[in-house]
Amino acid sequence: MSALDRREAILAAACGFFADVGFSGTTRALADSLGVRQGLLYRYFPSKDALVEAVFQRVFMQRWTRDFAAVLADRSQPLEDRLATVYQGYAAQDDGLAMRLFLRAALDGFALPPRRGAMLTTQIFEPLVAELRHECRLPDLSRVPMNPDERELVMMLHGAVMFRGMREHIYRQQVGDDADTVFRLYARTFLTGAREALRGLHGRPALTARPPLAGRAGAALPRR
Repeated sequence: MSALDRREAILAAACGFFADVGFSGTTRALADSLGVRQGLLYRYFPSKDALVEAVFQRVFMQRWTRDFAAVLADRSQPLEDRLATVYQGYAAQDDGLAMRLFLRAALDGFALPPRRGAMLTTQIFEPLVAELRHECRLPDLSRVPMNPDERELVMMLHGAVMFRGMREHIYRQQVGDDADTVFRLYARTFLTGAREALRGLHGRPALTARPPLAGRAGAALPRR
């Protein structure tokens, strides 16, 4: 086995090892699971911290192969289509290994979640807020930066996607095979209320009046 292949084999094994036992697992235990001496690991990774950083780079940073911000900015497609496409791609890269490692890192006090949050902000959250503001005729992000309430608004959608991943990969539940339908449902449901909610956050009235309640004076009852 070449040095490069050996390093890749150790790194792949480390990803699964830390996902299973957490980042408190020792390099000695990892070496034992590989049937090699602990010193061999240090030929390729000078410290445990270096090995953990390589795991983070492999599972999280290097998987961002698509430019989600560009997909969201493509106004030739309806926003619902763009949003469903983005989250299908996002969920596809967050497989069971990535999900377990992300939760392990958060529980074990590693700085991965904030770093990942920064990438989510630039790749999904800010571009989505920019498109919602454009549709609502609100100031763009170059004039008024995204505020914490807007981040919470888009996190409602992101949280639904993440929880679906947890149900599949952590709870081992069946979530269905038709991912396209599910993510389109998430996008449509989110956008139904997001535009009006965003206008409210900026102190603007809704573009359309609320429909009158049936039975109120002057309101027509629905036909049957």
